[in-house]
Amino acid sequence: MTSLENPLFVHHDIPQASVPLSPLFEVAVVSQATQPLPLEPLLPLPDTQDLEDEVDPATTGLHPMALSNANPMSLGPENPHVMQFLELWEWQSHADSQIRATGPVPSFPQIRRLARECPRRVEYKQLQGDAYDFQGISWKDLGVTRKLARCRRMATFHNYVNRSHSDCWHNGASDRLLRPVENYFRYQSMDIRRDVRLLHFQLRNILGVASRTRVFYPSFTSIKEHDPTTGRDKTAMRFDHQSAAHISTLTASEDILIAGGFYGTYHYRYLDSARGLDVHEGQLTTHNSGITNHVQLHPSRHSSTPLAAFASNDFGFRVVDLSTNKIISEIMYDFAMNCSALSPDMRLRVIVGDHQNVLITDAETGEILQDLEGHRDFGFACDWAPDGWTVATGNQDKSIRIWDARKWKNSKGESTSIATVRTEMAGARSLRFSPLGSGKRILVAAEEADFVNLIDAQTFNTRQTVDIFGELGGVAFANGGHDLIALSCDLSRGGVMRLERCDAGAEDTFSYAHRKYQEPSGWWRTPGYDWMWNPEQIVATPTSQQTLTQKRRQAAMSEHWTF
Repeated sequence: MTSLENPLFVHHDIPQASVPLSPLFEVAVVSQATQPLPLEPLLPLPDTQDLEDEVDPATTGLHPMALSNANPMSLGPENPHVMQFLELWEWQSHADSQIRATGPVPSFPQIRRLARECPRRVEYKQLQGDAYDFQGISWKDLGVTRKLARCRRMATFHNYVNRSHSDCWHNGASDRLLRPVENYFRYQSMDIRRDVRLLHFQLRNILGVASRTRVFYPSFTSIKEHDPTTGRDKTAMRFDHQSAAHISTLTASEDILIAGGFYGTYHYRYLDSARGLDVHEGQLTTHNSGITNHVQLHPSRHSSTPLAAFASNDFGFRVVDLSTNKIISEIMYDFAMNCSALSPDMRLRVIVGDHQNVLITDAETGEILQDLEGHRDFGFACDWAPDGWTVATGNQDKSIRIWDARKWKNSKGESTSIATVRTEMAGARSLRFSPLGSGKRILVAAEEADFVNLIDAQTFNTRQTVDIFGELGGVAFANGGHDLIALSCDLSRGGVMRLERCDAGAEDTFSYAHRKYQEPSGWWRTPGYDWMWNPEQIVATPTSQQTLTQKRRQAAMSEHWTF
């Protein structure tokens, strides 16, 4: 733990930055012999937005230099945002002839054009491969391919670790990089927003999704509400002073929007129209390292009372009754808590934090029931599946471990994970299991930047990968699991991306109840396609997202319709 004068900058071990800042090209000294020839004026792009129009240093409270940073005011090392990445690539090619010898480099005038202008919205019908990608980037105009840019990004990206070399892979490691052969979701749209405010490079749960039309993310002086179906925005929560606007975690349910801050505070409001925009606030701790690392909304086990479970950096785990705005439980642990998830029956809780081990605790008393070993670095993501026993944890060692609550340890008392999945480029910072009743069971893992992995949560052998360029602020399901929302925090090409389920959710979703379903071997694998054995069980569960009639229609469409 490092103590600094400003509480905002108090969190985990803070090493020196390992990535250089983007050079100031305007004042770079270039020999006359290498000066480029004058270029023709560039034609403006249609329906564009300028960064200067949306980010005003005078109102954000940020130093102008922070605005050139991928993570404004963040702690620790930063990887460059997409425009810095392109600039560094072009700049380094002048100093290293090997870069140009191995392939083309991006055109600097086109980089500057991309930095100045970008589309407000990119829809599926507009995609043109390298000529126009998810984020409205024309790699063709830049003079490179997207594949080449991805290779360069992979080679230069620095995954942050607290334990040296914890993310190194070797032949004896249990981590497996899964084959990207699945196709569960397809791209629908991305709304480019340059006001997404990511304040901490380790804390990436700053996305709240109440429904398919209500998505929330932190901006510079407020929390914005965004509708991915129309691209419209409005203010959901406005703050009167800068310290309150320093959001470190955020989530939403159908009824409540809640955010935690860097100073041990929290703010929440009810989303129904009857209560308007009234914002309630509270103080969890006054500790100078009281950053609110994570918050989860859930009902009380004994009533419908809404509760908020806060994991804080001062080693405390607190539960707040939102109906009275009072802390009803406070438990201190031996290290900072970074993320938690409640079991479907609300009896157990999984917690990860500034330690390699995973904690399984009693949800009411906080008693540690299991201390699971296996990870090699600190943890920042976890989730508990709707089946009640499948648990996922993601740590900075670039691994996602899958646990089974029916058998935490073997007969020798050793922690036993049923699968270990290796991430692509960085550690998993956000994990989400698909909702019950949404179709084939999936685990979504958003890495620190660029990659969103959609993993087969039945076999953990294959995945679908969606990649963009930029830091990620979280993922969440909407519309009963048929929509997937991802938040990109890139300064130039960040925003809200919406994916739509495209496998019809119907490969045996209904008909497997009438014939034997072939499953790979494995004691822990549940027969069936969704999180329950058959469709009747799925629709009978109170948290199910579908009716039996809907599932019959899906099965009929998949078996008899042609798309």
